[in-house]
Parts: sequence; structure tokens; C-alpha cells
Amino acid sequence: ILLGALAWLIGMRQPGFTNWAKFMVQRAWARLFDHRVWIVGVGVASLGMSVILLMVLPQQFQPTTNSDYSQIRYELPPGSTLSQSETISNQITAILSKDKNVANAFYEVNVGDGGVYITLKKDREISSVEWERSLQPLMAAIPDARVTFQSQSGGFSGRDMTMVIGGDDPVALEKQARLIVSQMEKLKEVRSPRIEGDIPRPEIIVTPRLDLAAELGVTTAALSQTIRIATLGDIDQNAAKFSLSDRQIPIRVLLSEDSRRSLATIENLPVPTSRGTTVPLKSIASIGFGSGPTELRRYNQTRRIVIGADLAPGLVTGDAQKKIDALPAVKTMPQGVRKVIQGDAKWQAELIMNFMIAVVSGLLLVFSTLVLLYRRFLSPLVNMSSLLLAPLGGLLGLWITGMEVSMPVYIGLLMLLGIVAKNSILLVDFAIEEMDHGVEKNAALLDAGRKRAQPIVMTTVAMVAGMVPTALSLSGDGAWRQPMGIVVIGGLILSTMLTLLIVPAGFSLADSMEKRLGRFFSGNLLTYRKGDDTKPHGAPAPEPAE
Repeated sequence: ILLGALAWLIGMRQPGFTNWAKFMVQRAWARLFDHRVWIVGVGVASLGMSVILLMVLPQQFQPTTNSDYSQIRYELPPGSTLSQSETISNQITAILSKDKNVANAFYEVNVGDGGVYITLKKDREISSVEWERSLQPLMAAIPDARVTFQSQSGGFSGRDMTMVIGGDDPVALEKQARLIVSQMEKLKEVRSPRIEGDIPRPEIIVTPRLDLAAELGVTTAALSQTIRIATLGDIDQNAAKFSLSDRQIPIRVLLSEDSRRSLATIENLPVPTSRGTTVPLKSIASIGFGSGPTELRRYNQTRRIVIGADLAPGLVTGDAQKKIDALPAVKTMPQGVRKVIQGDAKWQAELIMNFMIAVVSGLLLVFSTLVLLYRRFLSPLVNMSSLLLAPLGGLLGLWITGMEVSMPVYIGLLMLLGIVAKNSILLVDFAIEEMDHGVEKNAALLDAGRKRAQPIVMTTVAMVAGMVPTALSLSGDGAWRQPMGIVVIGGLILSTMLTLLIVPAGFSLADSMEKRLGRFFSGNLLTYRKGDDTKPHGAPAPEPAE
């Protein structure tokens, strides 16, 4: 069109295309001075701001609650004793006893690990999450132990941030996990990243010499039975029983723990042969110390490694997840290693997808209903476009109050869409009804704005007043209620103001376009002409005589 208009300016005025291009440019220039276009442009700008805010605001699946309870888990290196575990528990006790926010604590001490179940005071000045993150550096400084708070989001690691990678090659998987941890340590958004669980523990490795065992007549069953009975004891079905009056107690015989730590004792274990004699274990197997995992962990039949980290104070998962996903080791993984989406990340993706499906389905149903009621096509689009104005006020409220986008926010947006759609329907329906009675378009829109503004404003004021207690949440923990209340209040106030301005301007433009398109399609696609339904029918053709 612009090239055609330029051709018309330089004198090429004979082709019909240049004249049509000049006409279209003149119409576009005239629209720049039409206040309706500028008002609709405000609506487009509002939609753009909503998208920007949705990208800028931090996101997480569920809001962090201010609970009166907290939990600490600690883990010691392999081979630790109960007394060493008790020492770590005492160091945690020394830290908690100096904190004024702790009411009481219950300790669970096991061999190699343990836990602390904490009850916080109700009159504390900080939330439970802020308290946990303030103490986390002190807990991480305890030597010879991994001490972490149990995160509310849970996950495989039980910490604030959980990342799972999977693959079939254990060596490549371990190498990539350590590379990711080294890069995560440079991020200021996370604290103490490390590989969770799967700690290699010391073990005795017995490698049979099958050729010598065959020569001496030792079977694999006899070899494994000897090792099992000496280290773990025989199974209950094969063990001797000590009979009591009401039950039988299996008698399990095995080597003492000190003897199991001595290679000499295990090397000299007698192994029966098929000839009725015995041979020492060292003669048919090589025995030595090694290390390995105590269990193989999988996810969907794939070997997995879990990487966990704590969040820095004042941050949510969305803040750190963007930085972690941008790490080179995460963006480009070697062949055979992949990132496994699980936990809150998986549920949040499903939430957003299902939310979009619900919104689009609802919009299509409302649009089809309005088309049938209005017997128009473009006017219902004005009602649909008003729904795009709803999120801006709610997102601005979240940005002002410093809250993140979470599940209650999406629930509030669904509530908001229904109320905003009702406001626009009130305006458009009244204007169409007036125009059907012969009232001029502008007069009908002015009358609709004057007569429908009061019920629209009254509905908004009543809904806002009802949501104020939810937004304030003066009693109890308002982590789930406050975001929803703020979204509804902010969205209602701003969308009502924009609806009263943008919907009349948009309807005026849509009605003008609808009439032009109607004339075009009726003249080019339809055979009906005005008056065809009033013309008398022609005389019927005579029928042949019988």
C-alpha cells in the first residue's frame, strides 16, 4: 500500500492499484485523528503491559506459608557412629537454644542421620521461611555433616530448589551433575548446591575366581550362602527357631561388626565344596575394600541424580530457576543425559497449560453464545477483547505489594474474567437494543454509558468491599488468600475504568466495520436483494391434462 501511494505521488496515477493505495493511506491518516482509535490503542497498550508484568513477576507453584513448625534434617558421612550423630545434634541444639523464636524442639538421633522437629513461637516478628533462611548459614557451617531445613515445596531433595537429571550412563551422569553443581555455586540466588543422596559408602567387594572355584568344586550358590550367612545372617526361613509359648523367634548367626571390618576374618571363611570338604574364601575369590552406592535410584526406569540447593533470603523459586536454566551445563547437556521435569516445576507447567485451556474454552463458549444472541459477529469480539484488560490491574497489585504469581493468582484471574465479561455485556447489549429501536449509534452508546455505569460501578464496589478482608488477612496465615484478593481488587478497579472507556469506542468501530463488510459480502456473495421477499410469486406452470 505504501509503495502504491508513493507511485501515485510521483505521477503514476493511471493504474487502479495506485489510486486504491492512495485512498487507503488517506483513510489510515484520517484514523490517526479519530479518538476511538486512540482509546482502543490504550487497550492494546494495557494488554502489552500485562504480558510484560507476567514475564517480570517471579513465579512459583504455591506460595510459601508462614507456619509455626519447621524441620531440620542432617546426614553424616558413611561409617559414622551413633555418638557422632549425637554430637551433631548437640551442635544444632546450641544454635537453636540461642534463638528467641524457638518454643521447643524434638530430636531424633539415628546412626548416620537424624532430624529436629521445631515449634516456633506464635508472637515472632519474622515468618518461618525468613527464620529458616537466616539460620541456614549457621547450620551449613557445622562440620562433618549436611544440615538442611525441610522445604515446604518438598521434591526429591527436600530443599527449596530441586533439579533432577537422568541418563543410562552412570559415569557421564555423575560428571554432568558435578559440572552443574560447580556452576550453580557461582549464582548468588542459591546457597549450598550439592548432589543429594546416593553417597558412596564403604563396602567389601568379593570378586569370585570362577576358574579356581570350578576346579575345587565350589558352586556360586555355596559361595554366596557363605558370604551372606557371615555378614547378614541367613534368611528367616532357613534359620533355626527358638520356640516360645505363643511364637517362634528366628536365631540368626553372623559375624560381629568388628570381625566384618577385618579382611583376614572374611578371607578365611570356610566355603563348602561338592566333595564334602571346605576351602578358605581367599583361595577362590579376591577380597578388598571399595565404595559404591547403597541403592540405585531411578525415575521412569532411568538412572537419576538429584541436585538440591537453598534459596537466598527474599527470593522465590522462579527467581533462581531462570538463572539455573540459563547455565551452560544445563542448556547443553551431553548425549544420553537429559533434564527431568518433576515436582513443583512439572505441576506448575501443568497448571499453566490447564489454565490456558480453561480460559480459551470459556471464551469460545461465551463468544458463540453472544453471536447467537446479538446476531452479529464483530460486536461479541468487543466483549471478548474487554477480557484482555482484566489481568493488568491484578498484576500491578502484585507488583506493588511484592508478591509472586502462584496458584491463588490464577484462581483470582478466573474469577476476574467472569465479572469483567459481565460489565462489557451490560454496555453492548443495551446499545444494541437501543439501536434496534431506531436510535442513532452514538446516542445509543451515550445512553448505555449513562444508564449502565451505575450498576457496573455498584457491582465493582460491592465485590471490592467483599474482597478487602481477604486481601488484608488480618488473622492467620494469608499466604493463599492475600494474592487472590489483591488480584481481584486491582483487576476490578482498573478493568472497570478501562471497560467504560474502551468498550464503547471499540463497539463503535466494530459496528462501522460490520456494516462495511456486510455491504461487501451481501453484494458479492449473496443472491438475495432487498424486496425479494415481498415480490409476488409467478403464476404456476400449467400441468398436463390427464
